[in-house]
Amino acid sequence: MGSTDTPVATPYGDRSIASLEPGDLVYSADGKAVRAVPILRTGRRAVHDHHVVRVTLASGAVLEMSPGHPTADGRTFGDLLPGARLDGIEVVAVATVPYVHPFTYDILPASSTGSYIAGRARVGSTL
Repeated sequence: MGSTDTPVATPYGDRSIASLEPGDLVYSADGKAVRAVPILRTGRRAVHDHHVVRVTLASGAVLEMSPGHPTADGRTFGDLLPGARLDGIEVVAVATVPYVHPFTYDILPASSTGSYIAGRARVGSTL
């Protein structure tokens, strides 16, 4: 699951994952295209003494995700190392950091992949 601040691509610009609700449109890989699709479900999990993986991408985006959160290609954020690629974007730094928010969040888009675009990279869903 991701940080409350995870930027998710929508037709109206990036929105915080915590602000999204079922029915909102987000960009997702659907078949061979990326298209706007509605969110089927959202998830929010209470956490305490939680740590996330802070991944800095060459694009400048910074994502904070739980170590077990899937990437779109089947790895997890805990698997990522500097020099790896996340949806074709180079990972320039990786650090495990304390998570300061009370909840983590995720969404499930209505697409063939269930993935969504966060920080300009496709990521998987835990839902």
